[in-house]
Amino acid sequence: MKFSKSELDIIYQCAGPTKAETLAGMKEIVPVIKDLLTKAIVENAIRKLEKIPEPECSQFVAATKARFLAERDNSIRQRLAAAKAQEPIMQGHDLSGKERFRPETRHMITLEVQKQCFVGFKGERFRFFLSDEGYRNAKCSEQEGEIKIKSHAAVVAGNLYPDKKPKQQER
Repeated sequence: MKFSKSELDIIYQCAGPTKAETLAGMKEIVPVIKDLLTKAIVENAIRKLEKIPEPECSQFVAATKARFLAERDNSIRQRLAAAKAQEPIMQGHDLSGKERFRPETRHMITLEVQKQCFVGFKGERFRFFLSDEGYRNAKCSEQEGEIKIKSHAAVVAGNLYPDKKPKQQER
């Protein structure tokens, strides 16, 4: 028997250990449902479940509940954690490192190595706090194609002033 996604969702929400308890829970909510479409979905699910014999129905309800719980566990937080794990690690200076607070520090850059050079290997990402001279050297390396400067911020007394405002979705 085929169940729609909406019917499976209702079955999951009303799932009980037995067919009788599941059906009783579903029949209990029918009178209080005001939305006609939702009411029709619940009534269809009840009719379909009533046609399935007891041991199969209880197994079906348990399997449906397990599938919904497994999907719930694959939440957005887990997917974000997996994406972050695949993201290259930022190397170089720490945001709270002493380099940031040196009097000669005027620039903070994040960069990605484009081809193997004195900084590192291709694909590695770095953050550096630089003086004016260090920033000029980084710009020269970028022009030669060794690195790609991803972002820049001015540094004044340890405070960061990014060149560009972040896009709305990045805030």
